[in-house]
Amino acid sequence: MNRRQMLRSALAPALLVGLGTACSEPQSSTGSVDVVDPGNAPATPAPSPTPSLPAGPLTGAPVSAAPLAGRQAVAVPLRVGPSTTPAGLDAADLVYAEFAESDTLHLTAVFQSRDAAKVGPVTEIRPVDIRSVAVLRPFVGYAGGPTGFLTQFEKSGLAGVTPDDGDAIDDGYTSTAALLKAAPKGGQPPTPALDHATDGAALAGRDLVPATELSVGVSGGPPMVWRYDQQKSLWVGKVGTATVTAASVIVLTMEYRTLDVRNPSPRSLPSANVFGEGAVVAVSGPTSAKGRWRKPGLGMVCTIADNGGDLMHPQPGNAWVIYAPTTAKVSVK
Repeated sequence: MNRRQMLRSALAPALLVGLGTACSEPQSSTGSVDVVDPGNAPATPAPSPTPSLPAGPLTGAPVSAAPLAGRQAVAVPLRVGPSTTPAGLDAADLVYAEFAESDTLHLTAVFQSRDAAKVGPVTEIRPVDIRSVAVLRPFVGYAGGPTGFLTQFEKSGLAGVTPDDGDAIDDGYTSTAALLKAAPKGGQPPTPALDHATDGAALAGRDLVPATELSVGVSGGPPMVWRYDQQKSLWVGKVGTATVTAASVIVLTMEYRTLDVRNPSPRSLPSANVFGEGAVVAVSGPTSAKGRWRKPGLGMVCTIADNGGDLMHPQPGNAWVIYAPTTAKVSVK
């Protein structure tokens, strides 16, 4: 019996008595109580839904303020050794990592949906920076570079700033605010680099396995190790002396070649061959999958597919993309 039926049942005898006496004598209204059937009360207006924020093009996650989704990205190359404490990496949407000389990493950090008050140490531009981010159209803050590399940068159509061009880079460090201020007006938001998961989609359509640790070992240096933090739902690694986190870590195996540069100083540098195709191992959330990557050229996005040929779907959030030499040992536990 619902609330209305109970009310009517309780009132029925009283109503009958009232009807009988009403025929002979009017009843005083003093002290009486009127009982009203509640009927269908007007519905309380539902609160207006909170407008959903758009997703950042490089993370697939909602931005903190709508205008951020439409702004231009900025990119910064960093050189990190075992004793370096890099700044700003956890605010980057994407970080590309190349194994460089003398047990160092050459990183390309791309910022779009979040800001960093300090980014660095800023280093020279290299071919891997240009080939990784040209399709994203960022404004680049860099510390010069060999003559041939600077020529490649100019031909790529990218714009940027060096310490010689003003105060956007000071004492080896910069910020996203300083770079955006130095960038020409009219910059466009980046093309999405990854096909992020929506509605709880899995990383891959096949060969999906649980994962808690990812290790990338190269000759001449300690392995790069990432471990999954279940409470934070993030992968945690160490770069230099800094602890870094990522929603996804993607390892692309590729050929490296040696570049001999002469100006401004003669030296030989290892360089990842970003154009082409090869094997990929990805971890995202508590899972891992293997597949293939393919990047035909400068203006093309690097596609990452599972072994069935379908695009992988990393979880929304920031990602690290590691360029591993073909001689590297990549393992997942």
